[in-house]
Amino acid sequence: MELVANVWPIVDQMTGVVQRFLFRAYALNATDQEISTVLTILARSDYRTAQVEKIPDNYRLSSEHGTMFGAVEVGMFNQYMHSILEDTLIAAEKSFANMNNYGIGIDGPLIPEALTFPAEPYLVTTYLIELPSGELIPHLKAG
Repeated sequence: MELVANVWPIVDQMTGVVQRFLFRAYALNATDQEISTVLTILARSDYRTAQVEKIPDNYRLSSEHGTMFGAVEVGMFNQYMHSILEDTLIAAEKSFANMNNYGIGIDGPLIPEALTFPAEPYLVTTYLIELPSGELIPHLKAG
């Protein structure tokens, strides 16, 4: 069993800037194909109950109007995603560590299994377009 996650960068429709993202981790024991199917289905609506995270302040955009800390252009989010998500992944692992993950074996109770993200975590990214009204629209691939 490993931790996997859905990530929803929130893209400002007017500027294409991402200042925050939604995140939800899941513990799954499945094949990559099954994980892909489950996360893709959940990505359509599960963002409504996901945790809000800020883009770290070390990411910044500069323009003639000044510097915006904690922001990336939509095209840069995927490029820097592992670094952007690093603290969020660590926090998610800690929250799962507090859960009892016991099992019963032939010889009695099993030692709790630590739930962690692998070095290359399985993530499904779905961009949410934020309209000027504040409404979030998932940008789903056809197919």
